[in-house]
Amino acid sequence: MDVGDQELPGGGLTRAGGVFESDELIARVNRAMRAMWSRLDSLPCTDPFWSRTNRRPTWYKVQQLADDCLAQDMSDEVARWALIGFEMHAGSFSGLQLIAEEAAVRDEALHDLIAVAEWVWLEVGVDPAAYPDLERALQQVGQARLSALRGPGGHLERAAVAGSAFLHGMSFAEAIGRQRWDLFLHALIVPGPDECTSSAEGSTLPSAESQQLARARECLRNDVTAVVDLIDAAHWWAAYRQTDVSYRLGELLEAVPRDAIQRLVDRGLIAPNRALFP
Repeated sequence: MDVGDQELPGGGLTRAGGVFESDELIARVNRAMRAMWSRLDSLPCTDPFWSRTNRRPTWYKVQQLADDCLAQDMSDEVARWALIGFEMHAGSFSGLQLIAEEAAVRDEALHDLIAVAEWVWLEVGVDPAAYPDLERALQQVGQARLSALRGPGGHLERAAVAGSAFLHGMSFAEAIGRQRWDLFLHALIVPGPDECTSSAEGSTLPSAESQQLARARECLRNDVTAVVDLIDAAHWWAAYRQTDVSYRLGELLEAVPRDAIQRLVDRGLIAPNRALFP
């Protein structure tokens, strides 16, 4: 069966701007999805797999083949990661269960679990708590396993701490240490005055968005180091969504004394940037 030169949509998955993801993880997923296309390509037209189909290669069929391969051999990592990649591409948390199954034999699987959950969260914009997948996956890993991985330190401990925090009811953003970042991420795209709906009394912001801006300003006033998260969120919009949020960034920075921002620059917590001081 000649599948031909199949390209992954958009050239494959790319980084989403997470703090747990890595180039290696994204490359592993893309390699696995391409490898499954190669397997489909290598199947002769007489293979029993095609007897259930119209013999036309599609993304559905390559996913079906990956399902079959993993059912036949649970150690088939190509099939496993191809399926995880298909779920990531669909913006689904369903692939997390496949990673949880590895956690008993591979410590790095826990970090992969949090990284993939974060990737989907950033792409979809929905807290994983809205779906049962991450909670079920972490429950399968188990608290004992999470506790055991908190000792070594480094990236595995960060993942274990995040997993435990999520199971204890924290939002995903809070569990991975990005609660302030997430607050600013949304505050930065509250529309400016010229984008607001007009009324007889002039332009106004919807109450929910006004409250969001108020919370962001309060956060900045309470802890000046929150500026680090604000700048990082603004950079995310520019790098991963090609969106200019400089107007709202400048407005939010007005909540922080300029000398306090300069001290953060002097300490190396944020890079010098003329955009901060118009």
